[in-house]
Amino acid sequence: MELGQEAFRAGEFAQAAEQFLDAYTASPFAAFLYNAGLAYERQNAAGKAAQMYRRYLDAEPKAGDAPQLEVKIRALLSVAEAPAETVVQEASSSESIQMKSLISVRTNPIDAKVRILDKKGLEVASEGGARGLTVERGVYTVEASHPDFRTVQTDISVVPGQVSGAAVYVDDRGQGQVGVSPWGGVLPAGPHKVMVEKPGYKNAEKEALVALGGQHELDFSLERLDFGQLLVKANVAGAKVLVDGQFLGAAPLDEPLQPGKRRVVVSADKMKDFQTQVDIGGGQRTKLLVRMNPKPSRTSAWVSAGVSLAFVAGGSACGGVALGIRDDLERDRNRGRLASDDPRMIKGFLLALGADLGFTVAIATAAASLYYFLRDPLPPSEGKVSDPADLEQNPAGASPTVTVAPIVTPTAAGLGMAYHF
Repeated sequence: MELGQEAFRAGEFAQAAEQFLDAYTASPFAAFLYNAGLAYERQNAAGKAAQMYRRYLDAEPKAGDAPQLEVKIRALLSVAEAPAETVVQEASSSESIQMKSLISVRTNPIDAKVRILDKKGLEVASEGGARGLTVERGVYTVEASHPDFRTVQTDISVVPGQVSGAAVYVDDRGQGQVGVSPWGGVLPAGPHKVMVEKPGYKNAEKEALVALGGQHELDFSLERLDFGQLLVKANVAGAKVLVDGQFLGAAPLDEPLQPGKRRVVVSADKMKDFQTQVDIGGGQRTKLLVRMNPKPSRTSAWVSAGVSLAFVAGGSACGGVALGIRDDLERDRNRGRLASDDPRMIKGFLLALGADLGFTVAIATAAASLYYFLRDPLPPSEGKVSDPADLEQNPAGASPTVTVAPIVTPTAAGLGMAYHF
């Protein structure tokens, strides 16, 4: 889902829709369908947007925004049949719509009932067992209940597109991280530098002036790295790696690339080429492992071809001499000087027979040569693309928050800082 959000924020709506649908295939949560519909709507693909919204409502018939979406679907279907300029106008009128957020809840036991309550205590979503629940931006209470266990509740804040688990450093990075988001701690009054790092994202830092008895909040926007890495390893050292037709280097290699789909070809002398398409994500390393298999030997094919040519040459020579003898015999017969026991008759016959046999063998060996040229008993080269992993040095969009609250003890005064995404 994160890749879809990044593409959406970058204005790559077609790619965003594709990412959301891939996420839905992997985990069939309705929020992915809604977000794919929103991406198509921003792309001015009204028909596809209506189709995704309809699938979302089929999966979430009790969605709180179902009535509004029914109206939108009808409008989009009308737009899909209208001239192109009308489609653009309709699609641009929905800029304020936010993507759906997904709350994934896992319970033990798995058949516990899960409810999502708003700030007024009203139920906005519920499911039995471990499921993904779709909600809007806001503050909620997650409640899990089961007849045989005590009911538990926890408060959450839902902000679409945010990133959690970033390492937090204060003042001196060399002192080590103070925690991961969300983080809370005590800081003395005065200026401080807060640094945030997360694999796959650009490092961020801000200054915070902590006042005694005050409260301070820092908002960060973590941006994904604007490049990805392609790591290629092959069982043949020095194999050539081409990306989109351009030579990138020799395996093993680990090179930066612009995000997007890339055609990768790995080749080596006397080995079968391997080619595939990889999707390079911003701030992510994609690993490609290639096992190259040798090309089949063509020695038998060339030997057969040589033998065939030799028999063609021999047959042609015998046939030429046999035709010459036939012409001489025919001439002598016409003059009445041909004897019935003329030895040239036997010689011509044998030469003609040799020519026929030569051509027959030539055809057979030519067929064998063609077979050996086309025959390939060895399997093709093969490769495996692993799931992308975030790069350690840091890439588009999250909103961590540092909240500082005053703390006073009999011997010291300071602030407690909480860090949120």
